[in-house]
Amino acid sequence: MEAALRYELEANIEELKPKIVNGEEIGFIFPTNAPEGATRPYLVYARISTKKIKTLQGTTNKEYLSYMFSVMATRYSEMKPLTKKVEDLLISLPGQTIGSYYIEDIDINNVTEQYEPELKVNRGIIDFTIYFEEVE
Repeated sequence: MEAALRYELEANIEELKPKIVNGEEIGFIFPTNAPEGATRPYLVYARISTKKIKTLQGTTNKEYLSYMFSVMATRYSEMKPLTKKVEDLLISLPGQTIGSYYIEDIDINNVTEQYEPELKVNRGIIDFTIYFEEVE
């Protein structure tokens, strides 16, 4: 699911598309934390919880995953619209197949903002749960 979400973010949000700098591809989406010196704005994601769905017949190919996306930008004026683009993309996914996953639903649990003084960045936080079924 992580690879499918990354693909959708990079394919649909210009600010998160990888760029070639001095012959090297630079990405703007990172799991758990960004490397030191990461170019901003960028997105950091972490899985918060996983629930595999079981029936009386056993486990199914359905899961619920909760993620926290953090949109990081030096300026608030960069972070705010990028956070909205990411949220809008997530809201558009139910009913679609991304990668090998059919997205049944997405709950946006919370959207918040904060300033990170140690990093000197504004953070837009999207906490969401994605309900999906793996398709063949």
